[in-house]
Amino acid sequence: MTRREVFYLAGCFLVMIRVFLKEIKNVQLEDPGSQRDDDEMDVSDDEDFMRKRQRHDISIEETYHLKDENDSLRCQLEAYKNEVEVLKLDYKKDMEDKDKQFKVLQQTLQGMQQQLLEAKKRQCEEEARVKDLQSKLSGEKPPRKHDRKILTDKEIINLDDSENEQCDSVSVSECLSEAATSTTSQRLNECDAKLVGIISTFLNVHPFGAGLDYIWSYVSKIEPNIRPSDIESLMIRFPSVFKQELVGIGANIERKWIFNAFCSAPNGKS
Repeated sequence: MTRREVFYLAGCFLVMIRVFLKEIKNVQLEDPGSQRDDDEMDVSDDEDFMRKRQRHDISIEETYHLKDENDSLRCQLEAYKNEVEVLKLDYKKDMEDKDKQFKVLQQTLQGMQQQLLEAKKRQCEEEARVKDLQSKLSGEKPPRKHDRKILTDKEIINLDDSENEQCDSVSVSECLSEAATSTTSQRLNECDAKLVGIISTFLNVHPFGAGLDYIWSYVSKIEPNIRPSDIESLMIRFPSVFKQELVGIGANIERKWIFNAFCSAPNGKS
């Protein structure tokens, strides 16, 4: 039974109660008048007396009958009121439960949307990083060799003019190249050896390898001025110590460097 039907039945019962109460009131008002008419009538008329008496008895019976119906209707009305209150409470509880479920679902949906956006952002960053690494590996030349040669040439010219004077029969470029190699080899080897040691220590505790950015974040704490390209070119120069591997499939592909110094190189014997 719906709420509308309950309210409709309750209204019908109220109308019926009002009608019955009005009839009872009319009967009670007619009763004294009938008694006065009976007193004024001739007592010798037996037929009229019996008719009045029967009418009086019927009025009393109808009165009691209407009272009983009124009481019954009152009880039914109270029962319907209680049922309406119960339905209201149940409806209110159902609405509260649905509101709670809706809020939980809404929060869950918002969380999933946020996770989806973050995952998409990370995927775009990884794809951009992979493309950058691929472009570096395919087309980038070893960096700063020409710059280093120019710097060392200037240093040699400023430091040792007498050595340049002895190279009359040899071209100037050959003299500068030999002097640069002899003067800067020790400095480059010391720097490279330090970086190789730092990177080897880091990769030794990462047996499954690490990405270039991860390695650079560690090395930059010790050498703040170093760049990722410097680290990459250094590891490429020492393939017997560092090995690069591709991990993942498709958009999730990732290049990792592994410490390879403990692996024995093939000797070429059959």
